[in-house]
Amino acid sequence: METNNKKTPTYKRVLAWIGIILLVGMYLVLLYEALTGSPETYNVFITCVAATIAVPIVLWLLIWSIGAITGRHTVASLDPMTSNKMHDKYGNVIPEGNIRTIVFDIGNVLVDFAWRPLIARNGFDDAMVDRIAKASVFSEDWVEFDKGNLTIEEIKDLFVENDLEIEAEIRQAFSDMTDVVTKRERTIPWINAIKAAGYQVLVLSNFSKMAVDNCQEAMGFLDYVDGGILSYKDHVVKPGEEIYKLLMERYDLVPDKTVFIDDTPENIETAVKLGWNGIIFKSYDQVEEDLRKLGVKY
Repeated sequence: METNNKKTPTYKRVLAWIGIILLVGMYLVLLYEALTGSPETYNVFITCVAATIAVPIVLWLLIWSIGAITGRHTVASLDPMTSNKMHDKYGNVIPEGNIRTIVFDIGNVLVDFAWRPLIARNGFDDAMVDRIAKASVFSEDWVEFDKGNLTIEEIKDLFVENDLEIEAEIRQAFSDMTDVVTKRERTIPWINAIKAAGYQVLVLSNFSKMAVDNCQEAMGFLDYVDGGILSYKDHVVKPGEEIYKLLMERYDLVPDKTVFIDDTPENIETAVKLGWNGIIFKSYDQVEEDLRKLGVKY
């Protein structure tokens, strides 16, 4: 493994020398007091011992506090999991390999898209659930949720136009959108493990404000990622190139150092066209194996 040969910043060297001079100075005073038989020798000795112990502890706590506040990995926060890795000048882990950023889709990757339970909980049989889904979830109009341009009532009107005979059922099915997506327990530990290895983690998803607002627990992982784009906020959707380019511009992404994980092949095709690496999500094990092939280690 390569080592970091960058010169230590001047201010750090100055602080180190100040600390050394202070400690050496105290012991020289102690030596003088002892040689002259001063009655203050014992007190000076206790002071020297206390300072020798206290100064490193205070410095460690100060560095740890700075790291905790800024979110940067510091000397004080190093542990056996990262002490053998390269770190930048701030103490952050530098990931191995070429990849620097991992971008996740959300639905059916980080959360489950639970459209069938959402519709079925209204008491509809399987045949009606499928019919409602054909007019809504599997229609071209579903993307209107993700674009964020229409109200939910306007979107339901579009669904109704797709099957006028079941207008009442469609409106009932989407009267309560709670838990339209559900939590995956593996998501947050997965994100944390990847970030701990030094990778930037972003999301890029066709996602509606309705889903975010009605599924707070499932969407809790958003507090752990480094950012990203949810389509409803910027009114652009995949697989159009605009949303990918917006993410690259907003986060200064280098295409060949970026990998996108999505369960829809068309979305991966756009990413690859723009120079990204792409992985079609089928299972956790498959994705982790594909990441390893790209040199991603966590």
